[in-house]
This record gives sequence, C-alpha cells and structure tokens, in this order.
Amino acid sequence: MDLKIIEEILKPYLDEHNLIYYDAELVKEFGYLILRVSIDKKGGIEIDELALVNEYLSERIEAYDQDMPEYMLEVSSPGAEKPLRNKEEILENIGAYIHVEVPNMVYEGTLEGFEDDQLSMRINAKGRFKKVVINYDEIKMIRLAVKI
Repeated sequence: MDLKIIEEILKPYLDEHNLIYYDAELVKEFGYLILRVSIDKKGGIEIDELALVNEYLSERIEAYDQDMPEYMLEVSSPGAEKPLRNKEEILENIGAYIHVEVPNMVYEGTLEGFEDDQLSMRINAKGRFKKVVINYDEIKMIRLAVKI
C-alpha cells in the first residue's frame, strides 16, 4: 500500500478537527503487518481523539483497498520527544525544551528563536545559562525533549 494514500484518506477528517498528520509506516513485527499512523494537534492530542481517528481510518482503508493483507492499525501521537522534521516545525516550537545534535556536540535547552537559518537556544552549562547559536545546516538531529 502506498502510504501517501493514508494522508489523503485522513485529510478531510483532520482538517475538520484541526488535527495534523505526522507520518505513517508499514512494518512487520513478530509476523504481523502493522500500519502505524501518527497524528498530532497543536497543544497535544487526547487519546479519545486518536481513537476516533483510528475508527475513521479503519473504515476507509477497508473500503479503499479490499485486497490489503491482514494488518493491525495503530494510531498514536508522535510522542513527547518527537523529531522536528523541518524549519516550519522548529518555528512552531519556539519556547520548547529541545535536544539538538551537531557534529561532536549535543545540546539540550530552550529553543529561543530561529531566524536566517540559525537556531538560538538557551542551555544550562554547569549552573550558568548561556545562549548557543547553531546553523541549521549543521544539525544532524533535532527533537523535542522532556526536561528532567
């Protein structure tokens, strides 16, 4: 199954309920085919909302592709430490606590800004707060982080 179809099937429902399609993957685990779909919402998504998306999607996949092999459908949020996949997602998360990996260094701190392809964050360096500026092109990985 082409996973782009999942986003197309969900689009009307997601638009109506102000939800965001994050991603989908089809994996085989322990002999079972699993379709994992991640849905998000600004400010966080509730479990009841995920259950409704699951029901909506399940009905429409079966109507769309009756030849689809037997599978298990999992609809979830991308998680508290979801990757920030592009510049738009970085901008949407200004003020959030993040984890950033660049060559030879890992930072965790508060995302303060993103302008001219430069990310600025405030980190705690041995009890002292300091500002770090990172070029977008240097970022190997960036995700939200849970502050402990």
